[in-house]
Amino acid sequence: MTSPPSGPPPSAGPVLLQSGHTTYELIRPLEQTWHGELLLARRHFDKTSGDYVVLKRLSRDCREEDYRRLMEEVAVTSRLHHPGIAGLHDVQGTTGDPYLVLEHVEGHRLDSLLELSVLTGNPLSEAFACYLGVEVADALHHAHELTSEDGRWLRLVHRNVSPLTLVVGRRGEVKLTDFGTVWSTLPGRQPTEDDALPGNLAYASPELTRKGMLDGRTDQFSLGAVLFHVLTGRPLVEGAERLSQEMRELRRRMDEAQALGPRDRAGAVLVADLKTQLRTLSEGFVQRIRSLTARDVMEATRMLPTGLRPILRRSLSPRRSDRYGSCAEFGHDLRMHLFRLGPMYGRPEAEREVAALVHAAPRQRPRSAAPRRVASGGERRRKRGSSP
Repeated sequence: MTSPPSGPPPSAGPVLLQSGHTTYELIRPLEQTWHGELLLARRHFDKTSGDYVVLKRLSRDCREEDYRRLMEEVAVTSRLHHPGIAGLHDVQGTTGDPYLVLEHVEGHRLDSLLELSVLTGNPLSEAFACYLGVEVADALHHAHELTSEDGRWLRLVHRNVSPLTLVVGRRGEVKLTDFGTVWSTLPGRQPTEDDALPGNLAYASPELTRKGMLDGRTDQFSLGAVLFHVLTGRPLVEGAERLSQEMRELRRRMDEAQALGPRDRAGAVLVADLKTQLRTLSEGFVQRIRSLTARDVMEATRMLPTGLRPILRRSLSPRRSDRYGSCAEFGHDLRMHLFRLGPMYGRPEAEREVAALVHAAPRQRPRSAAPRRVASGGERRRKRGSSP
């Protein structure tokens, strides 16, 4: 999520929804999600402008299981209270058309910083990677230890730790976002069609691709893979970036076809064909993740800094039992290595490093794109209970 435009306030946009004296004004669409979209909005209280928030809503032709998964995200996110996790402010709208009102983090998503690093030829520092890892490991440990009101351990697993779900704020803070694919033992949990989703496939652990037993060490592997990317400028498994781009494009086309509705026969045929293409595209890559060996990890990490090499190798062990027992232990070793690097590195240092990277990037002419119309809450009519 990027910052709202600087300078003069943007002109008033359409009102997406209203609740009592509070209205939510659209600033701009942010991105498509698994079965919906994220929108940047500004809250207004009566005639007073308030803060920026992110609204998450389902696509107009979603299925009943998509709705239940969104409600599961609400149940989980509302229980998470940690400075390193983007919070849930509220749920608005109606039962048939709910909106999640999420914290907006002003800053830069990690995937954008990695792109800028390649563009400018300025790699992110070892200290930045360690700082990022410490912050995310602490947030993940908090999530992994979450319990229900009666003290029952929920065994929560994020399942989508990647550069797409990590944001570095304008003051150097790090936030973990998007619990839309979370796994937990909450009663009535909605299973997903495919536990290795396009958003996390490039950073997925072997057991996640096998749909095997999951725990906090699954997220630990993904965080280790993210840190490997930050340190080396490339994903752990070759071809991951191209695969992610192709799968996102297929997903976009599938969303467009599903928006035609379940009665459109041509659209239904296209959706089925695109699903087949998605499976075919991912199968070969998934097999490479599943066949990852300790020798492969040792070879991939041999050029890492000496002190970090054993830490990343342990977190990236193909077998869960060979990894750290928890993200707290992983974060502890990263913190100790960061301390040994020398000068203190924290939020102010991360803020300066990110600002320098952004400043060094050449100004590019924005891509021309036709504006996408966003329907207001009153225009949306969702038919739930039927599959596309």
